[in-house]
Amino acid sequence: MSWTLECEAPLGTSLKVRRHRLDNGLCLVSVRDTSAPIIAYQSWFSVGSRHESEGRTGMCHFFEHLMFNETKSLPVGEFDRRIEAIGGDTNAATWVDWTFYRASIPKSALELIVSLEAKRMTELVLSPKVVEAEREVVVNERLQCIHDDVDGFAGQELFRHAFNSHAYRWPTIGWMEDIKSLCIEDMEKFYRDYYAPNNLTLVVVGDFEDSELLAHIEAQYGALESSGVSPKEGPAEPAQFGERRHAYRKPVNSARVLYGYKAPPQSHPDWPLISFSCQLLAGSASSPLHRELVIHDELASSISCEVLPFGDASLIELSATATREHSLEQLQEAIDTKLRELTDSPIPQSEVDKVANQVETEFWGSLTTVDGKAESLGHYQCVHGDFRALFEMAKQLSEVDASDVQRILREYFTKNTRTVICIEPETED
Repeated sequence: MSWTLECEAPLGTSLKVRRHRLDNGLCLVSVRDTSAPIIAYQSWFSVGSRHESEGRTGMCHFFEHLMFNETKSLPVGEFDRRIEAIGGDTNAATWVDWTFYRASIPKSALELIVSLEAKRMTELVLSPKVVEAEREVVVNERLQCIHDDVDGFAGQELFRHAFNSHAYRWPTIGWMEDIKSLCIEDMEKFYRDYYAPNNLTLVVVGDFEDSELLAHIEAQYGALESSGVSPKEGPAEPAQFGERRHAYRKPVNSARVLYGYKAPPQSHPDWPLISFSCQLLAGSASSPLHRELVIHDELASSISCEVLPFGDASLIELSATATREHSLEQLQEAIDTKLRELTDSPIPQSEVDKVANQVETEFWGSLTTVDGKAESLGHYQCVHGDFRALFEMAKQLSEVDASDVQRILREYFTKNTRTVICIEPETED
């Protein structure tokens, strides 16, 4: 077993990103940063809720919980105790395209974290007791985050209706009936197939010696065999040719609306322009939608806009909450009117310059810590297949002009490609 250096690229003026690969397919993205004696160690698995199937949704998120439990060499809770004992911190996240596990540790604990992560990737105990205990936790999490949370419910319904064919249509946490019925046999197969070196990208950023890092990882992961299984790709989402509307009544004080405009994947050349345009529309208190609808007309108490960084066809989410004095119809009409005005009238260069400064600050600000660097590199390596797409994104964001924004508004913020979720306050009988 040996390492292959596939590529390297500068990060800022003094750091360098390297990508190595083992013969079994394991990918390592590393940045030696000695500015502080700490290390971010992250395990990114290229499997998310989009790789699940009908009847087995929620599996990826379920594993996010299971991975902190018993292994063949560690009892329940010991993983966390060992990290806490050395002053470290650990957590995990699951989304549509990936699952990742993160640890922030002192530099002296490098060998320990490599060993701990390798063992829970290969020695997880999926006993009925452990599985049922975590199933109850996940069920309660879904109740709290979707059933009892209006915003969570609206987001679920937006994706359920915006996507007819693509697996983005179900929530990352899964459908409740699937969570309750996932069986241990399916979990064991999922673990064998996807928690394997050929589906893993390790991202390590911090104060370490390159030779030491490579040696520790090869010692713990080098003998592992590839599963030979890659996440299956589902059907592409067909084009949408008409607005879709769905309304619900919930125990809220004010009505709210959530729009989902169809957008391309993050790898598409238009995605950075859309992200920039969302920031221009509603990214600050001085942005046009916030300035006009929240401050001046007092039609909305809040408004936001973002495009989701998905590997496949995505959504632009525009959400707003009406003030009690105004109806949802008034708010929606005002939003559409303002979007038309911005599309038809020249956008001042001063607005574009202001947003460019905001975007640049936020982009590079997210890379100031070892954890921030690791998370960004991991996302781009998993979603784009190459961490260097991160730096191309920075270049594209810096080149946006007013004509780009108007084209994006004209092409993507259209009624025919949007799904609308309306939430109205419940009325007394």
